[in-house]
Amino acid sequence: MDKSCNVLPRRPCATDLILDLLVARAIPLSARAITQAAALFGIGENAVRVCLSRLISAGKVDRPGRGLYLARLQPSHLAHIVDNWHRREQLRRPWHGQWLALQDASASKADKSLWRRHQRALGLRGFASLGPQLHIRPDNLRITFTEFQVELESLGIASGSCLMQIHQIDKLHEAQARKLWNTQALEAAHKHWISVILSSHQRLDDMPLPSAVRESLLLGRSAIAHLLRDPLLPEELMPSHSRLSLEQELRSYQQHAIELWSAWIDQKGAQTLSRADIHNAIPQSSLN
Repeated sequence: MDKSCNVLPRRPCATDLILDLLVARAIPLSARAITQAAALFGIGENAVRVCLSRLISAGKVDRPGRGLYLARLQPSHLAHIVDNWHRREQLRRPWHGQWLALQDASASKADKSLWRRHQRALGLRGFASLGPQLHIRPDNLRITFTEFQVELESLGIASGSCLMQIHQIDKLHEAQARKLWNTQALEAAHKHWISVILSSHQRLDDMPLPSAVRESLLLGRSAIAHLLRDPLLPEELMPSHSRLSLEQELRSYQQHAIELWSAWIDQKGAQTLSRADIHNAIPQSSLN
């Protein structure tokens, strides 16, 4: 990555990279295209093929034709939620002072992998701890209670956790609840990522194409990961202007990144099918 970038994002694993490519392009990619893209990040061909097989078995990737791969994500898949990062603002609705709470006293920490998934699910849906084993967030999302519960379960919330809606809290705990989120730090982080994205955006076209492709993917996915952790608080608790500015800059940056990836793939000759060929290769059932 260019030394002028002061952020060193984690290199994606084969699974994450494959889903990033297939979701971003939204059309089938050949095994050759995916393998060549993975090579930019030091990921070998065998690792790519193993991950493709696992993603197919998990129902996250389809094979619409010989040697072609297409993302097939259900709303419950984490990758689907990540892909819809730019629609998160639509989830917000006016807040009427109610809260959602999750009590996880029965959650076991023995399985570290399951516990990490539990913590990730809480983070992705903006919960903060009001007390031991009690996590809350404002009830200001356009998601029904049942939908919220199903989504948390799909994200890996621990079995036995109790989700509830709180209509009223005593004044002391209400005041504490409103201060659980470090909104100043969050706003500063948004502004930092805006600066990083703008700086990278300005230099991408002057970089060698392989370097631009690597940087745009690494920075883009890291900025999106940060944005996904924004709790989408109501305006009463945190103004949305910094988040909206970051989202706008990131939309433009991602579009530029997709154009760079397309140019690189076409340059490598790894994707030679026309859009008509691609359409004919996709089973009609997957288009419904």
